[in-house]
Amino acid sequence: MTLTKNTEILRAEVAAHIKADALVRGSYWKPSKNAVGGQGCFISCLTHSSDPTPASTQFGLPVAVLRIAENIFEALPDHEGKAFFAALPDAVGRDGRDLSRVVWAFLAAELRALPQTTDAAQAVIDPVIDGMDLIFSGQQWPDAHAYAADAHAYAADAHAYAADAADAAALAAALAADAAADAAAYAHAYAHAYAAAAYAHAYAAAYAAARLRQRDTLLAIIAAA
Repeated sequence: MTLTKNTEILRAEVAAHIKADALVRGSYWKPSKNAVGGQGCFISCLTHSSDPTPASTQFGLPVAVLRIAENIFEALPDHEGKAFFAALPDAVGRDGRDLSRVVWAFLAAELRALPQTTDAAQAVIDPVIDGMDLIFSGQQWPDAHAYAADAHAYAADAHAYAADAADAAALAAALAADAAADAAAYAHAYAHAYAAAAYAHAYAAAYAAARLRQRDTLLAIIAAA
């Protein structure tokens, strides 16, 4: 278990990068002559690289949570993205907190945000939500293997949707790679790919509002963990 640590250093680093106007979308760390020595995305401003691992090591922030945050940040308007980055230390709050299960609560919330879909798809999604809730609460998900294959099949539908689905698919792949041997990880990652793709398809006009909701959901779960 990795617990949050060096939270005051995190707070100082976030403030310094915002003051230096170092936070930019669409770019990993690039050197510049500002006060922090460069500019970059959400992860880059925490690590000065494209690798989230140093932030996990230094601050106890799970890599999966950082990747989700990055994915959300890249889809927000500049001012909302900066507000998101600025809010991270307050959400983390203090040293000694276990954020390892935040990802499960976030993905369950995303699946719950879906409109009602076909009965066949919902029959896969609902047990996945239940399983994520179990894992978030520290329990085992005994049926993970039973739903992994079906969730994978529904994830393939993501390719038929709009370009916004690519963000969800990339996130799902990153999350799955973090725990490639874990059937539950496959299930939640693929289910998220399907869910986010369907959400983007059904609510393209409300995409920005959905991303703000995701931001607020993630921060709230971190704060409550």
